[in-house]
Amino acid sequence: MEFTGNYILNIKFGDTTVPLSHQMIQELTITQDMDRFLPTFKLVVKDATGLMGEILPFDKNQNKVSIEIARSDNPEDLNEFKFTVGRRETSFDRSYSIQGILDVDNLVEARKIRALTGNIKSNLETLAEDELGIDAENMEVGASLNYSKTILQPNWNNAKLLDYVRENIAGKNNEAGYFCFIKNVKGKKIFVFRSISELSSDPSKYNLMVSHEVHKDFFPILDYKVFDSSKLIIHLGAKYQDYAYFDYTAGSYKIERATIDDYLSLAGCHLIDDDESQDGVILRRLGRSNSFTSDFKGRVKTSFYGRVSELISMWAATWGLQNISPGDIVKVIFGEAFARGDLFLYQHSGFWMVKRVVHILSSSFLTNLLLVRSGIDTDIETTLAKAQYYKKR
Repeated sequence: MEFTGNYILNIKFGDTTVPLSHQMIQELTITQDMDRFLPTFKLVVKDATGLMGEILPFDKNQNKVSIEIARSDNPEDLNEFKFTVGRRETSFDRSYSIQGILDVDNLVEARKIRALTGNIKSNLETLAEDELGIDAENMEVGASLNYSKTILQPNWNNAKLLDYVRENIAGKNNEAGYFCFIKNVKGKKIFVFRSISELSSDPSKYNLMVSHEVHKDFFPILDYKVFDSSKLIIHLGAKYQDYAYFDYTAGSYKIERATIDDYLSLAGCHLIDDDESQDGVILRRLGRSNSFTSDFKGRVKTSFYGRVSELISMWAATWGLQNISPGDIVKVIFGEAFARGDLFLYQHSGFWMVKRVVHILSSSFLTNLLLVRSGIDTDIETTLAKAQYYKKR
């Protein structure tokens, strides 16, 4: 099925093109998220003839769905997703619904008992290529993992292994706060395993503007909502996170602290009061100590950075951006500040990280973005804690 409104859409079930009209599509969403291994989709169509739900047999050939989207007829802009259907529904009103995830093998199917020895970065890339089917040129594994360490896989599937490594690993320079997911860009599956600081250091890929006028080189934000979670982190240790564990090597109980000072912020001020002195909860149950997580620094920092990175969030709706993906850095400008000549007058102007992408295709193609960062940018005096380490304007 292919039609053109303000976008181009092609859908195939297996190798079969099922004749659909624009009016038949009740819902089509494609979602990518940093906290999910794989992109997902949902398609709901009006099946008045009962062809898909009641007549055509649904077998393994029909279980594969290809969805191509683009805002222009330039082939280089096209993004093709190849999904595996996980759920199918038909209803009395002749609506037909399918949901699924990106087609990636060997992520959750088989369990393995093995030890991955040697360079962590190379081992992750080899696993992604040989077992998940990701092309070698489509790897984004952080340089911070370019060191040797033995990782055990004790009868886990690959999803469990990757999640365990992501949660516990620390980089060679004590980097932490890693994300592991597979994104889909320009029809290619890309394996990502990088720290928050590595992602935040990337240049901005898109410029977004809140304005009633269209400006060159800026995509318009058609609607937005900003919300913060500053009070949630205070009770867990605002500018720091204390944790306790037993050091089997030294034979003693230790209390350590992860601080916000070495966190790479996308904003100049954290959404935390600078004079905040409330003692937070000490993390104690951190799991088993071993050679991989002997001091638990990676696990605690990952948890702490994960909370800090989402102290403030913004849902932004814009034109369909078929190749924007989780982990991308975007720059948001407010039109009134642009007119005044001071781009950072408004506290929510500046750099944001894309946490979730939701493509919505119906009569038009829109993309909803969940943007996150640790605070605000402002030139006004404030009691907020200044970021010691932040991305410059």
